[in-house]
Amino acid sequence: MTQSLHYVIQPASSGCIGTKKSIAEEALVALRRSSKILIILGVGFLILAAVIRFLVVPAMAKLPGSVDVTARYEGTGTLLNAAALQAGDFGNVIASDVPVSVDRHIYVSETAGDNAVAHDDITVSSPGGVSLPSNHTYVLDRRTMDAGGTVSGTEVEQHAGLTIGLPLYPDAAEEFSLYDSATKTTVPLTYVDSGTVSGRDVLNYVAQAQGSLQDPAILAALPPALPKSQLAGLAPLLPADLQAKLGPALAMLPDPVPFNYTAVSKVSLSADQTLGTPIDGALNQQVIANVEVDGQNVSLIPVLALDTKLTEQSVADAASAAASQSRMLFLLSVVTPIVLAALGVVLIAVALMRRRASTPASAQEIRTEESRV
Repeated sequence: MTQSLHYVIQPASSGCIGTKKSIAEEALVALRRSSKILIILGVGFLILAAVIRFLVVPAMAKLPGSVDVTARYEGTGTLLNAAALQAGDFGNVIASDVPVSVDRHIYVSETAGDNAVAHDDITVSSPGGVSLPSNHTYVLDRRTMDAGGTVSGTEVEQHAGLTIGLPLYPDAAEEFSLYDSATKTTVPLTYVDSGTVSGRDVLNYVAQAQGSLQDPAILAALPPALPKSQLAGLAPLLPADLQAKLGPALAMLPDPVPFNYTAVSKVSLSADQTLGTPIDGALNQQVIANVEVDGQNVSLIPVLALDTKLTEQSVADAASAAASQSRMLFLLSVVTPIVLAALGVVLIAVALMRRRASTPASAQEIRTEESRV
């Protein structure tokens, strides 16, 4: 008896189709997931760029609490020799045209929000061992560099106007004023022109103040009065017209004769166009002794005169520091936001291109495999 054999052949391709379909679906899901991740990263970079540019940079665009700068002025000066005056050595009372230096130490000791406690310590020195310190403490607005608010527990000098520098990105068209610590007055800081100092673009300003000497440190170094005998001994040092005016009035003056002092300050300043910090400058200051005769103030002689300018080393140091800080500011405020924003845009563009290029192909592949089944 013959038996017929029947073989049932199962299509082997059905499992492959399912496998291919599964792989294609998984690939499509993976592509969409990676595209979403890229979009999220791109948006994150854009947000970070905006935060740095519009929040972080403005918050940092103010006087830092780490400021600690020393500058030196050198030139010639006229100084009162108090020891010679007391000894009656009238020939050596006034030392004229002697080399002098002015050391200026500027630093911030404390910050409180937008307020900074800034110190401006000035010391005049001469080869003869004369040292005249004059230290000032201010509260500054860290953005405008003008007078700030109050900082509890800190004794400061009340003032109005700029003291240690201009604000960030100073505008030549803006009107600034300068506080003169000698007279404790505020005067216009007048823009002259722009220029370049040690490779830095600067704005040049001048200011002049004149008035009654109010600086307690300088006043303490000057005699408040002189006995008539000593004043008479000073008479030969005076111009002839003053001798003629003072001589007859000397008998009517009280003994000792009270002095008052007038200060005249002339300042020139070259401020960095980016940071507002001083790059170059000069200081010319006079303190003149006066006596009151018949109700009028009669100027006698300068007891302190300075004609100084910043040393080449100080100018070079200031320019170097400004260049370094400007680079950091440029990197933070311009380069970093641009790089982050560009990276964000690239990531988003790549994500969109991946989705646009892969989704149709993947969908078609799935549809093809499904039709074969």
